[in-house]
Amino acid sequence: MIPKFLSASGALVVALGFAPGFAQSCPRDADAQIAHLSLDQAIAKALESDLRPDAARAAVASARTERAIAALRPSDSVSLEFENFPGTGIAAEVENLEVTGTFSRVWERGGKRDARSQLAERSVEIAEAGVDISRADIAFEIQSLYVDLALTQERASLAQARLDAARAAEELISKRVKAARDPLLAGSRASADALIAEGELARLKQDADRLRAALADFWAGPADFAVDLCSFSPDGAHVEHSLDIGTSPELGRIEAERRKAEAAIRLAEAERVPDVTWSAGVRKFGTDESLGVVGGISVPLGAPKRAAPYAQQAGAQARQIEAEADALRQTLLRETALLERTALGAKDALARLEAGPIPEAERAVSLANDGYARGAFSYLDVLDAQRLLFDLREQRLDFLRTFHLAEAALARLQARNLPATVQETTP
Repeated sequence: MIPKFLSASGALVVALGFAPGFAQSCPRDADAQIAHLSLDQAIAKALESDLRPDAARAAVASARTERAIAALRPSDSVSLEFENFPGTGIAAEVENLEVTGTFSRVWERGGKRDARSQLAERSVEIAEAGVDISRADIAFEIQSLYVDLALTQERASLAQARLDAARAAEELISKRVKAARDPLLAGSRASADALIAEGELARLKQDADRLRAALADFWAGPADFAVDLCSFSPDGAHVEHSLDIGTSPELGRIEAERRKAEAAIRLAEAERVPDVTWSAGVRKFGTDESLGVVGGISVPLGAPKRAAPYAQQAGAQARQIEAEADALRQTLLRETALLERTALGAKDALARLEAGPIPEAERAVSLANDGYARGAFSYLDVLDAQRLLFDLREQRLDFLRTFHLAEAALARLQARNLPATVQETTP
């Protein structure tokens, strides 16, 4: 007949059995009634509901109206002048009245109109870059939240396994203590372990609910969905990305600002060429039928001298933006290289952990359970082996988080975090 403590130890072995690693099984929510929300779906819902892109598009619309205004030439003018208006004395004769009507037009020279249009066009490009930045920011925020939620759920699953093991151990130790096979300390330790695991599980479930609600707040919907990392597991998902930052929305914005500064220089140079205002009209003399034709030309003096400070200012601003663009480019390259190394380092660490320490820790738990069932090891030996395995699995989740957040930041820098189904070009 098998002793009761041996059969009970078998329950402990089952409780401490090896739940498959996350990357191997990539489990989803067991409740089939809960709809699964993929990362792309979450990003698409957030982009549809978040108002930041709408605000950026309003800035684009405003910039386009400024572009339309910049393309207008100076307004023509019509004037009517009265001279020798009847007064008193010798000026009372109405025949002396002269009425002159003139039409005036400004002849813009030096390409000012085209320069203004190009400057306004660059403002439109800056505003459009703002749309790209807002959308990339939203996608990054969603991806970061999604990763944290999925990993928190995995930590909760791990905590549930720890709690199940602790409760099974508590029941077993209680029987062994009553049979005087283990000391009272073992029973207290098992009870404490169960309480700790229970508290940790409750905390992680609350964290998961909080993160799920934060994710749902982006589209003001109910938090009745399940998420996981199945769609972007690190196994084979990461390849070394090029350090090309040409698609960076921040770099795109500052490049548009640089082009605007160049357009401002061209406009300042155009201002050196004075405009000519010409006018033509007719003049009526007194009350008879006499008419005369009048005309004129007006040219402002000192235009090159007045435009010189503006050209200097535009040149200084262009040099400033060029320096800022170079500094930003350098910073983005450094950040991209750092994130690349971080992602690859985390992936390598995951591979090493899964290839060596975790299988060895699982083997140690198996040996400890077997020894405990035969009376060769104490409960504390089993507990130490179990704790090591759970700690390694926690460490694995930490590496997963590092990997995925680095990937999300890389995608943000290189504008790769927008799903193909929601890519858009601002009209």
